[in-house]
Amino acid sequence: MFIPKITVVDFMGTVEKEFEVEKGTKLLKALIDQGVDLVHTCGGNAKCTTCRVNIDVGTPTKETVAQKELFTKRVSWGLPQFSAPRMFLSCQLLVEHDMEVSPMERYNSIIHDDGVGKDTSDEITPDPAWVDLERG
Repeated sequence: MFIPKITVVDFMGTVEKEFEVEKGTKLLKALIDQGVDLVHTCGGNAKCTTCRVNIDVGTPTKETVAQKELFTKRVSWGLPQFSAPRMFLSCQLLVEHDMEVSPMERYNSIIHDDGVGKDTSDEITPDPAWVDLERG
């Protein structure tokens, strides 16, 4: 049975952590369980975008409708980084294969006065409807 490996890298590409995770695990849950420094303010409900990651290896070809709508809204607000083809919400992804991810928002006690965020469930919320990735 194939066990996917997650490699977490910083913005310079330096490996911070590597671990294996059961196929089908929500990426945010895997990152939280491994103690990765990644803010997830809304607890993994596709509402805040703080759990976003760049996926440098193993980029998915599909995204959830919830993520697509949230990113489209952010782009309309003048935030073009949300149109990047490798940016995803970790709360909206299931680990299906090896991935190299770069967390985009790290904990800062001045900005994040309530901590990194709530724990997240094992399932993607809201119930995922998948569409082909059309960014970039």
